[in-house]
Amino acid sequence: MLAFLESVWIVILSLLTGLIFPFNLAVDAIKTSIDKIGVEYPEAALTEKSDYKSPACEVGEKDIFVSIDGDDAMRGKIDCPVATVERAKEIVNGIAGSDPVTIWVREGIYNFSKTLEFTEKDRENVTIRAYKNEDVMFTSGEAITDFEECEVNGVKAFSKDVDGDFNILFNDETSLRRTRYPESGYFFVAKDSPEFVGEYNHTEMHNGFTGMVTKEGDFKDFYNSEDVVIRILHYWKDEMLTVKSFDEATNTVMFSRLSSMSVYEGHKYFLENVFEALNEPGEWYLDKKEGKLYYVPYEDESADTLTLWGSELETMVSIDGVNAIKFEDITFRGNGFNIPLNNTGRDFTQAAFDATPCIKVKNAKNFALTHCEFKDIASCAVFMGVNVQNSSVKYCYFENIGAHAVFIKGENLPIENKTVTRDIDITDNHIYKFGRVFYNAVGILAIHANSVNVCHNEIHDGYYTAISVGWVWGFAYSVTYNNKICDNLIYDIGQGWLSDMGGIYTLGIQKGTEITGNVIHNVAADPLEGGYGGWGIYLDEGSSYILVKNNLVFDCGNQSFHQHYGENNIVTNNIFALSKTSQIIVTKNEGRTEMYLTGNIVVSDKQGMYSRVEKGKFVDNRNLYWDYTMLSNVISFEHDSWDFEEMYGKDAMELKGYMNNAVYMDPLFKDVENFDFTLPVDSEACKAIGFKPFDYSIAGTTVNI
Repeated sequence: MLAFLESVWIVILSLLTGLIFPFNLAVDAIKTSIDKIGVEYPEAALTEKSDYKSPACEVGEKDIFVSIDGDDAMRGKIDCPVATVERAKEIVNGIAGSDPVTIWVREGIYNFSKTLEFTEKDRENVTIRAYKNEDVMFTSGEAITDFEECEVNGVKAFSKDVDGDFNILFNDETSLRRTRYPESGYFFVAKDSPEFVGEYNHTEMHNGFTGMVTKEGDFKDFYNSEDVVIRILHYWKDEMLTVKSFDEATNTVMFSRLSSMSVYEGHKYFLENVFEALNEPGEWYLDKKEGKLYYVPYEDESADTLTLWGSELETMVSIDGVNAIKFEDITFRGNGFNIPLNNTGRDFTQAAFDATPCIKVKNAKNFALTHCEFKDIASCAVFMGVNVQNSSVKYCYFENIGAHAVFIKGENLPIENKTVTRDIDITDNHIYKFGRVFYNAVGILAIHANSVNVCHNEIHDGYYTAISVGWVWGFAYSVTYNNKICDNLIYDIGQGWLSDMGGIYTLGIQKGTEITGNVIHNVAADPLEGGYGGWGIYLDEGSSYILVKNNLVFDCGNQSFHQHYGENNIVTNNIFALSKTSQIIVTKNEGRTEMYLTGNIVVSDKQGMYSRVEKGKFVDNRNLYWDYTMLSNVISFEHDSWDFEEMYGKDAMELKGYMNNAVYMDPLFKDVENFDFTLPVDSEACKAIGFKPFDYSIAGTTVNI
């Protein structure tokens, strides 16, 4: 990650220039014809996008049927279906041969009280599919009914004795809110407390703390205080800690386990599962000591007719050692998640690696999810691990996901190893509201995998990075290569929660990897003291041999593009526009040519073009620059010494070795104030630098999901 002193400098510079960006990056002036992006797409492109239609249902002789009205003692045919998918799987296992077999599921809600497991003992080449597009839901939620009316904290509430220990509750439409304290905004750690360091790590930021000091009045001796969850948001990590004890005399809170990162003065936090905060409709609290659920109802809800669902089961489907297991047209909803408690070790600090998946796959080829829906998933939705190959997630819709929508995590094996995780397509998916429980989760995360295509996805409304690929720091060996991150539509990312993140984020050497055709905007990091780094495209430590081409990146909280040391990256034919600190930042010189910046259009509105200019970092040639406020050839950038900002004319810049053969002219975008970056036909700007216009309206899904 970006060195701590460098991150501090970014904050200082932002404070000095008044460019810290607010939490809400929405621009009222943005006009949109599709309610998705602040760019007006050409009408012709919009009309070409049609609704996805599943292939026709063709029932085979060996296929099995499941119905909520079925009987597991039956044969499983359309006129005598079985009642459970588990029983259908048993029947399928008795079918000889390896020809494709489909388990057709009829309309209804199917509850999973235990994980549906596929292993090497099971038959391969099996598809579980909704019959004729009927509405089929798989859930692990247990129904809760027969509430009693009561009063809590001065408001009407419903209560119910329950046996479960769940962390998610949902109704017919969505998951419900656990209580939050304060109800909006944050508390802040009162002071640095080195006496609470319980475990030292390799950097000051990664020490494990046993507790923290709060400001007077922020923390109280809450009812069932050991069930209160502390959420600390700092750097690129969000802590999820429970309370061991609270000393009101010293305002000291001790954690039930070590924090994953250091806890310092000014770090923001809030609390969840606080009984005293239960007062708003739709909120709930589980009294684990008494085994009682409390819920504040909406006005139209009645205690004797209300049904809610709570879930404890984390993994609904597990696939290990069997090939060609596929799901089509199925909705997965409402799995649970567990909060790590005492003696479970420290969390890994990066990207919610520890989040348990709803669907877990390893040692499998030809796994596929097609036209499925994931909603109100409390943790990771889909995980593909070691030795997963030739697999796909296509035409799926993800909404209100606790962690990642899709997480691919292989092993960093030699390239020739036959078990390398590879050849995976994550295409044409719509991911909306991810990282809702594990805030530092990534929309689509690929680690130690090659030949992964992440293309034509729409990803928005997340608290951390949208797409991330790589995950070997520096120039060490990495099996990650030949990945394609293309034509994705990414927006409303970060939203001021965490730091050091981007729309697209990479790590390590990645030969053959391409980042092309993406549209990225409204990426914002934590704007408070200590927060930094909301970038559009972020090539982090050691990112090398990557092609960055034909991307439109605009209106980000810091820069549109960030290279934090690497080698031989090609950055060409992109539009970097109107981001809030400058447009391009290049940090940490490792003595290599980090990138070749050629043929790009870079425009600002007095924010500056470059940050962290230093000789030897990169080569630029024949780019177009324009500043809409200054309307001149004067360019702003941070000086080599990193301690002040200066303004230079183009001649001075070229003498310093930057902006070689640069062109300074207005590119004449169609409507830059409303973020329409359409270039005129026969554009003089394009001719001047050899820029080739690209159709950015094709970014996002090719069909309506």
